[in-house]
Amino acid sequence: MKKIVMFEGGVETLAYFSKQMAGQFEKMGYAVFFYDLKDEKGSAKRLRKFIKPGETVMITFNFQGLEKEAGVYSERNGYIWDEYKIPCYNIAADHPYYYDNRLHDLPSGYHHISIDRKQEAYFLKYYPGYKSAGFLPLAGTGLDGALDVSYEQRNIDVIMTGNYTPPSFFEQHINWINDEYAAFYRGIIDELLEKTDQTIEEVTLRHCEREMGKVVPDDFRLVMHKMIFIDLYVRNYWRGLVIKTLAEAGITVDVVGKGWEELDCTAMQNIRIHPQTDSLTCLEQLAHAKISINVMPWFKDGAHDRVFNSILNGAVCVSDTSHYLCEELKEGDGVSYYDLKHLEQLPVKVSDLLKNEQQMRDIVMRGVEKTAGKHIWAMRAIELEEKIRQEAY
Repeated sequence: MKKIVMFEGGVETLAYFSKQMAGQFEKMGYAVFFYDLKDEKGSAKRLRKFIKPGETVMITFNFQGLEKEAGVYSERNGYIWDEYKIPCYNIAADHPYYYDNRLHDLPSGYHHISIDRKQEAYFLKYYPGYKSAGFLPLAGTGLDGALDVSYEQRNIDVIMTGNYTPPSFFEQHINWINDEYAAFYRGIIDELLEKTDQTIEEVTLRHCEREMGKVVPDDFRLVMHKMIFIDLYVRNYWRGLVIKTLAEAGITVDVVGKGWEELDCTAMQNIRIHPQTDSLTCLEQLAHAKISINVMPWFKDGAHDRVFNSILNGAVCVSDTSHYLCEELKEGDGVSYYDLKHLEQLPVKVSDLLKNEQQMRDIVMRGVEKTAGKHIWAMRAIELEEKIRQEAY
């Protein structure tokens, strides 16, 4: 392998991740070509000049380049990746059940990469027809000079980077069939809100088997794909409740993203809303924050880039937990963990941290020691390159 094809022009965050990895690939001696999804015609011509069979691999996020885009697929010849015998490595930044309709008719060299170990186990069980390239968690990016910004200079006490959708939006999906189905969906949601250590699929399978007996894998795959709204309901429920809890305790929180004006909160004066923005601007805002709040998007055995981004830009990450995250970062190693089931303790934790800037600095620097050499995109590029080389021999 000497050449790598990656993608830009789609989701901005995914292009940003790709470019962070590409910098490391180039340092390792690879030529990297970025296919622009906004310029398919021009990119397709340049792509054919770039690729060489046996020397090229394609690396993407979330099936970009694998959705029969006109520049890389034709009804007559199929995918260019098959035509030129190019292995495809796809980093799925959400659970496999989000992509059930895409996990069909893929190139013969398709490899699926999971960002959570439980998601990897689900993929192996329910999509045995495709190759898994294992687990590769998300990573972070630190801006030059961010760690030099003192806490006296940081003008944001608490920040949350991420969009919000009120749970009421998902009522239309809960009620879309009839009252019996709605009660079934609400039962799953209620259990997930109570058992916050459980995955969506674990709780859903129990409820399905209780109602219908043994569920065959192909049927369960389809059930999970049709119930994505439950995952979105639960993650937005907790995201909103965390910010509401802080604001109503008198703590000012800066939120970056869409939808926050719809939060049902009696202390909206304590929430400063910033518009959705790009990855670089989010990192710059983290570099002006003392504390960054994270609510895991129901990754129970993985990590979110927000955790590593926060630490690498000098903000203490106050987060709920996952098995993988707790293995990598102990309490006080850049993070301070809270329990979703005991949110009454969260404002106290945040207030205590804000009162002690030296403590916050010490926590961040311990986190940087654990994160800077391991949980950055350059290291993910190195790990992925090793996976690809092992596959090739």
